[in-house]
Amino acid sequence: MRWLEGGQSAMMQAIDHGPAYLPEGLFAGSPDRVLAGMTVHANTISHARLVALEETFPRTREHIGHDPFNAHSRLFIQQPGVTAAALAEIGGKFAAFLLEAGEGAGVADLARFEWCWLNAYHAADAAPLSLDALTGMAPKALLEHTLARHPAASAGRFAPLVHDLISAEVPGLAAADAILIARPYADVLISPASALMAGVLTAAENPVTIGNLLASMAETPADEPAQLDAIMQSLAALINAGALTTA
Repeated sequence: MRWLEGGQSAMMQAIDHGPAYLPEGLFAGSPDRVLAGMTVHANTISHARLVALEETFPRTREHIGHDPFNAHSRLFIQQPGVTAAALAEIGGKFAAFLLEAGEGAGVADLARFEWCWLNAYHAADAAPLSLDALTGMAPKALLEHTLARHPAASAGRFAPLVHDLISAEVPGLAAADAILIARPYADVLISPASALMAGVLTAAENPVTIGNLLASMAETPADEPAQLDAIMQSLAALINAGALTTA
């Protein structure tokens, strides 16, 4: 197994940086035959990565067109480290690459949204927190209840292009401050979110009691009751969306 891992690593390094990086003696046969075999292998890997990008970013490909998307993809998989990445991980920097390639913030954010969706799809399973579990708790017990962001949940601001495109499937998304992505059970769910909801989810990135979360997010003492009410409403909306779990 150790030799296999070392051999694969050497092959990926040679594919990334050229035949000179292939250790002598790794394969039997003449250099020409070894190079021919490596070329076939590299072409197979490149094709697999191009297909993986198409399957990861279907909305982005549809929006900018197949040919421009394919051209960007071919340049992207030549970037250092991309070839050696696992198929499920190569799209992590694609949004930033598109922005640098001149596609604009809207297209880059569309790719970022699709990557967030895929991360939600592959995230670890966890039982979502339900409002029923909190109903009937005494105030002290409620404030001491510890919660955390669900592994599949994320919320953030995206370019207007993303909101407009996805709003055809999700009512209310076009005018929303943020987009919430969650997968409480089998399906990935998209819903509009407020900026405060996104902030609450960020505050729950690590386990936190409801009391500490409220205290950390209520910024203006003069208007604290109204702020606490707004935070609790956002918290309830996140729970209903399956974006939180009991820590």
